[in-house]
Amino acid sequence: MGDLVTHPQYSTVLRTVEEQHEELCRRFGAHHIGVGKKRVGGKRQGTTCIIFYVEKKGDAHKAEGIPEKLPLLYADGTSDRSVATDVEEIGGMPRALAGGIRGGHVVTASDGEDGTVGLVVRRSGADYLVTNAHVVTDPGRLPGPVKANGVIGKVEALDDLSAGIIRTDAALVRMPNGTVADGQFRGQQLVLKGSGDIAMNDGHAFYFVSKDFTYKCRWEGFVGGPTPFIVDGFQKHCAGFHKLRVTVGQLQHGNSGSVVFREGNGGLIAVGLLFAGELDTGIAWVFPLRRVLDRLGLQI
Repeated sequence: MGDLVTHPQYSTVLRTVEEQHEELCRRFGAHHIGVGKKRVGGKRQGTTCIIFYVEKKGDAHKAEGIPEKLPLLYADGTSDRSVATDVEEIGGMPRALAGGIRGGHVVTASDGEDGTVGLVVRRSGADYLVTNAHVVTDPGRLPGPVKANGVIGKVEALDDLSAGIIRTDAALVRMPNGTVADGQFRGQQLVLKGSGDIAMNDGHAFYFVSKDFTYKCRWEGFVGGPTPFIVDGFQKHCAGFHKLRVTVGQLQHGNSGSVVFREGNGGLIAVGLLFAGELDTGIAWVFPLRRVLDRLGLQI
C-alpha cells in the first residue's frame, strides 16, 4: 500500500468511499462510511480520513479488523497512495428526528381555537391523540377537522359538553397512520409506561407539557361535587377533579388538554387530564386519567 496522504483532496476520498461503500460496509461490519478528520483520544486531529461508523465496538464486531489505511482511488485509475481510517461508534440505529406528534404539541380546532395534545398512542396500527372535548369543539356543536403539528385528524369519540355534570371533558382524535410518536411527550426523554391515579394528599411531583414548556405542579385538593366553570362562554358544571398548584411555569389559556404525569418505573405514568384552572392563583383542574381512558375505551 502506498504512502499515506494526510490531506488528500476530498473529491478523491469521496470517490474512494463511494465506489466501495457497500463492499466495505459488508466486509468490516460498518453501519455506514464517511469522510472526516481523525480523532485520537477523543480529540480531533488534522488528518483527513475515511471513517467507519459502527453501532457498537467490541470483540464480536468486524470493525476490529479495519486496516489503519486504505488505497486512494484517483480519477486516472491509479491507487498508489493511501488514506488513514478511523472507527467511530454511533450507538443504536439512527432515527429520524421529526418524531411525529407528541404530547404537548398545539392542537387546533376547525374554528381556530387551540389547546394542547394530551398524549398520543398507537393501537392496532392506528394513531390517536387525546385532548379535551372543549378544545376540539364548542358546546352544542359538532367537531370539524383537527390539526396537530401540521397533520389533520378526525374526532372519533367525544364527551357531550351539554351534559348536566362534566366528569371527563375528553376527545379521542384519529390521526393518519404513522404520524404520532407513540407514548412520547415534547422535551421528555422518558416515554409513557402506563397510567395511574392521583391520591389524596399525593406527595409526587407532577408535570405537564404544553406549548414547548414543561410545567411542574403539586397536589392541593380534590373536589367531588358539582362546580360551575366557564367553557367557551357557556357556564357548565364539572365534578370529581383534583386541584394541582403549578409551581414551575404560569398557567395560561391553551394549556387545556394537557396530560399530567409523574415519573415511575423508568418511564412516565400518566395520571390526569387538565381541563380548566384558576389563572389568578395558578391552580390547574385535572380529571383522573383512568376515568378519561375508560370513557374513551383506551388501555394504557
